[in-house]
Amino acid sequence: MNKFEQLPYEKQARIVDASVAEFSDRDYETASMNTVVERAGIAKGSLFYYFKTKSLLYDYIYNLALGEVKAYLRKVRDETAELPFEIRLTGIVNSGVQFITEHPRLAKIYFRLIYSTDSPNRQKIVLELQNLSNDYLGKIIQDGMDRNELDSNFNKGQAVFFLDSILNRFLKDYHEAQSNGTADHFKNEDWVSGLIIFFSKGFS
Repeated sequence: MNKFEQLPYEKQARIVDASVAEFSDRDYETASMNTVVERAGIAKGSLFYYFKTKSLLYDYIYNLALGEVKAYLRKVRDETAELPFEIRLTGIVNSGVQFITEHPRLAKIYFRLIYSTDSPNRQKIVLELQNLSNDYLGKIIQDGMDRNELDSNFNKGQAVFFLDSILNRFLKDYHEAQSNGTADHFKNEDWVSGLIIFFSKGFS
């Protein structure tokens, strides 16, 4: 346990909430540690005692967001392990929508990281996310192939890439629509149905 995690929960929560707000409202370069201090209502020296640089604070918030994402995905994986590919994919989409709904600011930080170059250690983080996707989606796709729900001749690496790209793009658009108050226009069932058709039949 690091020094920050030894703080009383209430103080930790104030610092985390202030940091998430700042990194979601601004890009990394313009995000301000001083603003985090003001939002959290703490002494500036206190924040720098726990996070000596903005990069260290950002890494902590990123890992917090990644931990939340992993928790949602683990739940889907464990609850649908014996179910068909179609239901598992539906669960993944729905868990993504749920994460965005419950953590819109963390989602904004995540999508900014994926679709822009404005973050420290971006190459390392993106590689970590790719490995997570390869392991998680790769297992679900392999299960579908083993159960004859998907074409056994699939190139699994390519299938993971396509599915990951489509899911990220859909969820990014959903997040933007939610921010604009137009998320009701998204029909998750239609998207899942289209993905199932694509993966089971291709474009033919």
